[in-house]
Amino acid sequence: MKKYLLILLLILLSQVVGAETIQLIQDTVQWRKSNLPGYQLTIQNCSACHSVHYAEYQPPNSGKAYWDATVKKMKTVFKAPIPDEDIQPIVEYLTQNYGANRK
Repeated sequence: MKKYLLILLLILLSQVVGAETIQLIQDTVQWRKSNLPGYQLTIQNCSACHSVHYAEYQPPNSGKAYWDATVKKMKTVFKAPIPDEDIQPIVEYLTQNYGANRK
């Protein structure tokens, strides 16, 4: 039994020693700048899990209800640590910049 554990340990150790590092390319797409309070809150709360591409690829005619449901889904289903008081400013920012009200 000890022999098998030693072999297993050596195999695992060899995997760690032989591990390579990779360098990811830097994301060049930025959140659309805005004076809305939700701009900074979106950067703080949303960028931890995904890039701005997520917002860019949402339906361009998405209204406030869509973004409200999406942000709340991130909080409740995916357990994003978004404070309740940040939800509405984020929704407003996303609606104005990536939804039906985009300029």
